[in-house]
Amino acid sequence: WGTLMFFAEYRGRRGPSAGNAEEKLAIFGPRRARRGAHLKVLAAVETKVPHHVPQPMTFPDDDDEFGTDTRRLEDSELSYALGKKGGTRKKLAASSECIVEYVGNMVYMCGAPSERERAKQYLVWLFEQLRGPVFVDYKDRDDCTVVEVPRDTVGYVTGSRRATLGRIEEEWGTL
Repeated sequence: WGTLMFFAEYRGRRGPSAGNAEEKLAIFGPRRARRGAHLKVLAAVETKVPHHVPQPMTFPDDDDEFGTDTRRLEDSELSYALGKKGGTRKKLAASSECIVEYVGNMVYMCGAPSERERAKQYLVWLFEQLRGPVFVDYKDRDDCTVVEVPRDTVGYVTGSRRATLGRIEEEWGTL
């Protein structure tokens, strides 16, 4: 995230925070980077100590230009939305230009209002794929390019188990 992080008061077992159950981790950098790092740290904590992080969290520095939206996911949704090695989460974040992090079963989408709206819409489409083909009204969208592909090349362009499209998505930060 391009931040600098360190435990602000940690001095081992005998330092000023000795006896406390928690330590203070200081995160320095731009607000967007700090938020991404903050959520990534809490995701790690929640993995190690389930139900430690109160859900959903709120952030006092949210405003009209940068905010947070959340959505609780079922276990089956979380696995799908995360993807292999976090690949789907990374693609959602890159294509929406939004911070997308999972803390427990809560997805946090942080950024400008337009970024959060894209992330939410892409997440809806992602889950709709589980039920069948997704029909997207792409007209009048500024986040979509439509390419005419000959019908007999669709399988080749898609690749086995969507591998070709997946590689292109990963390389270019698209869905």
